[in-house]
Amino acid sequence: MRIPVYSDGRQGFSLVEMMLALFILTFGLLATGQLLYVTASSSSLARSKGTAALAAQSVLESLDASYRQDPLTADLVPGNHGPRRSLVTNPMDGTVLNSYDVNWAVDIVPDPRPGKVLNARLVRATVTPVQIGGAQNARHGFNKIVSVTTILGSRVRG
Repeated sequence: MRIPVYSDGRQGFSLVEMMLALFILTFGLLATGQLLYVTASSSSLARSKGTAALAAQSVLESLDASYRQDPLTADLVPGNHGPRRSLVTNPMDGTVLNSYDVNWAVDIVPDPRPGKVLNARLVRATVTPVQIGGAQNARHGFNKIVSVTTILGSRVRG
């Protein structure tokens, strides 16, 4: 860009040019601010979904261990169970980062053969973010409800 030269030898920018430059700079900074907000919320959502998946995995592993010991345990009776509270803490200072309620539903796995029932359980764990008081924490863009499904059954050795 060429700096304008005035008739008396002075160089500089006019007021209109400065106003236009400030206007463009202002909107550029506003757009950058919004981009930073979206990036931060996306990062928070990814962390929340990741820790929610870990909470579901932990409950499913616990239920799997219970199933291996006794398939008729109370936690694996068909129906809805829970909630089981799961806290995610900061390992540095012990503060609570996320709090979840994990509920699970157990169903019998149907056998495609008529009149037969498989010795297995269909388990769906649903992880809901909650606030300290226990109310659902559904901040848009920061938390999501996560569901994980598995089948627990006897291992067949071949």
